[in-house]
Amino acid sequence: MKSLKVNRNLKRLFLSLLFATGIAFASPLQVDYYGVVSSSADSNMLKMAQDVFYTQLKSIDDISVDDKRPDISKTLVSIPALDAGTQKIAFYAEISEAADGAKNGWNCKFNAVTPADGITHSKNEIFESYYKILVNAKTAIEAVLGDLKAPAPVFEDADKNNIAMDFSTGIDIESLAGTWSGEPNTDKIIILRGGRGFVIFKNGATMNIRISVNKTTVNGKDTNLEIKQVGRANASFFPELSRETALNYASQAQPITWNFAITSPDTLNGIKTTLVATASGAEEGTLDATWTRK
Repeated sequence: MKSLKVNRNLKRLFLSLLFATGIAFASPLQVDYYGVVSSSADSNMLKMAQDVFYTQLKSIDDISVDDKRPDISKTLVSIPALDAGTQKIAFYAEISEAADGAKNGWNCKFNAVTPADGITHSKNEIFESYYKILVNAKTAIEAVLGDLKAPAPVFEDADKNNIAMDFSTGIDIESLAGTWSGEPNTDKIIILRGGRGFVIFKNGATMNIRISVNKTTVNGKDTNLEIKQVGRANASFFPELSRETALNYASQAQPITWNFAITSPDTLNGIKTTLVATASGAEEGTLDATWTRK
């Protein structure tokens, strides 16, 4: 039992040192690159585009890329068989000749398949020439991965009013620092000292959160801790909804909020306020929530 307490204290010390030194960390988006799919006869240009896409993926911040091309010297003629057992995003491009009115061009479709739900997130671009593909494709690649890429968490200095409330209520927010679980569609929840943290979703997205003392009653439950989304929402924060519904409602959604009662040093019980599915789409609603320290 003593060793468990020592290990926990060491973990808390490590997290506090990270916060104190201003180091912000987030898991990079893990991507498997499968190359280019095309029926075009211009194999040399396809191969060039395929290599350029791989280089551009590797140059994007906070993305880790593994080359999964069956043969790096060739492009594919059909959508590849994706590794079903991985938790990585599967990325591949489709290139075909396209007609834009009287002007011929090349249609590029960049695809990112999320492992948790198998949904393909795509971005289509029409380029006038292969040169334009090679020069401008990175913007389209970043766009399709934008919702899925984990942003670097932004941690501010500890909220002085928040700390003052700690003393008046007897709630020690600093003691909550550590790794938590409990959200069905999350990989992990990190709480840092200073009332900051982030939620890492299984789909690769990361949400910044702020922890504060807030005594209130939600759905008949007395709570004394509020954990709230910081920053702009995106569709990946609502994995319980269909992707189409999440995309339609995310931009107008209020910040996701958890109101918890601290029932033990390692357990938070309460209510989550978020978008919930309805017959016509989605609306703000509440769900029971429990977080436990790992």
